[in-house]
Amino acid sequence: MRIGLALRVAVAAMLALAASGCFNAFNVLDGNFKPKGRSIAVLAGVPEDASVAIAALVADELRKQSRYRVMSQAQIAEAVKPYPQMIKGPYRSAYFEVDVDWKLTDKQKLAALQRSLGVDYLYVMWAPTAVSSGGKGASLHLVAQLFEFPGAKEVGQGAFQLYFNKDDASYLKQGAEKVARQLAEKTGMLGKNQ
Repeated sequence: MRIGLALRVAVAAMLALAASGCFNAFNVLDGNFKPKGRSIAVLAGVPEDASVAIAALVADELRKQSRYRVMSQAQIAEAVKPYPQMIKGPYRSAYFEVDVDWKLTDKQKLAALQRSLGVDYLYVMWAPTAVSSGGKGASLHLVAQLFEFPGAKEVGQGAFQLYFNKDDASYLKQGAEKVARQLAEKTGMLGKNQ
């Protein structure tokens, strides 16, 4: 009983931090970054339902909040066979937390995917692990990277958690809104109405 209560308190604290603006899902690597293109595809880096769902939500929110031309998940699935597929991500292991190593991402595979998609940017999201909070909820541990093409130059990255409840998608949607806003804002592509 105490472990369940402690876990609920920890999840509530995490949600409170996320709601209070301490949620930091994306950082540009070069403070002088200026976007050279406008087209972007948001990809799930692992063929798991959670990764696919969050990639779709972030793509939808990025379409609403930014000046990027966001490729739809249906367009990605049409251009890349199969989609989603496993892309080696920036982590050594993922159990209760993710052991991040940004240099491990398979840039050759990303370059091949980019050629198929024809976009200026790939924002790849991996949700390699989730920690159940008992019952119907889980904390998704995500890592994400933004690459600029040609050249597969890493522009930004982030490691963060989003809460997922099987009966209430609002937490996941709110998290996706924040991820998209931070990406758009920090790359100078926030929409005019934002």
